[in-house]
Amino acid sequence: MIPKTFNLLFLLGLFSKTSCYFILIQEPKTWTEAQSYCKQYHVDLATIQSDEDRYKIQEIAAAVNFQNRTWMGLYDGVFAWRWSYQDQNLDYSNWASLEETTSRTQRMCGLIRNTGEWHVASCEEQKPFFCYQGQNKFNFNSNSLTWRDAQRYCRSKYIDLAFISDTYNNDALVFLLKYIHFKYEGWVGLSKNLWLWSDQSKVTGPSVKWADGQPDNASGNEKCGFVHETGLIGDDDCSHTLPFFCTKRAKRQIVRFSVTSAGFLNESAVMEAVEKKVSQILSDQPMDTGSSVTWRVQPDGQIFQWQEKHIKHYGIPCCPFKHCYV
Repeated sequence: MIPKTFNLLFLLGLFSKTSCYFILIQEPKTWTEAQSYCKQYHVDLATIQSDEDRYKIQEIAAAVNFQNRTWMGLYDGVFAWRWSYQDQNLDYSNWASLEETTSRTQRMCGLIRNTGEWHVASCEEQKPFFCYQGQNKFNFNSNSLTWRDAQRYCRSKYIDLAFISDTYNNDALVFLLKYIHFKYEGWVGLSKNLWLWSDQSKVTGPSVKWADGQPDNASGNEKCGFVHETGLIGDDDCSHTLPFFCTKRAKRQIVRFSVTSAGFLNESAVMEAVEKKVSQILSDQPMDTGSSVTWRVQPDGQIFQWQEKHIKHYGIPCCPFKHCYV
């Protein structure tokens, strides 16, 4: 007897399960002890500066009915003004009298005016700027940029934002401002980035959500960040003991599956059926709060790949993959 020939369509797809990237440790520790613990057993103290991050904190706290402050990775890392060029200290300064240079509530950047005096401004303001060319040479750019964008420009075209090491350098910048370009002020390479993340992530200003009245440095020595169960943050004394959030090493489980049919299937219907089956499978496995299941997009931009095979057999062959649904 000649075996029947089946024209079978194999619908191939991939989905992945990614575990939540935060873990709550309820054993109280000082900020430094918590940092050491997270680095030893996980990745680092948690970096929380997006709506998704704040939602994860709320979700984890709610799952265990936790309502308390916890340490996270923010800390008051830089207590002095520094130069962008080689991260140097200020050996020479020319701050204007009564200029407030010690504020603890925002990141600050420095500029020079045509009087020769230095002043403080929000780093997000747009101003002209000076670049350092090396060997006591400077370039003035009249385009207005934020301090960070000016830094990027100078580092790409020259060496860095202007570095002022003495009165001679200071006078040279004043000359460029006052007599060559007829401008009032310009950024130089001074900055004071008060708050940093333990894992060295970039502090993205407005995305760091402080609780009302924070940071307040109430005790005069509050240099470490905590997070409420709401996801909002504040400052506290680093020697206090609190529970803490760590960033976990990401865990991802990828599952490959196939669906066989004698004709084309509706892909959206297949996705719905597979998601239902996957949820059944995962419900029997330990799942971290906040875990998510996502479809893997193939290199051609599609989720599924159709493959046609001619199989001579009296019946349907076994699926070669771990999970097979018909």
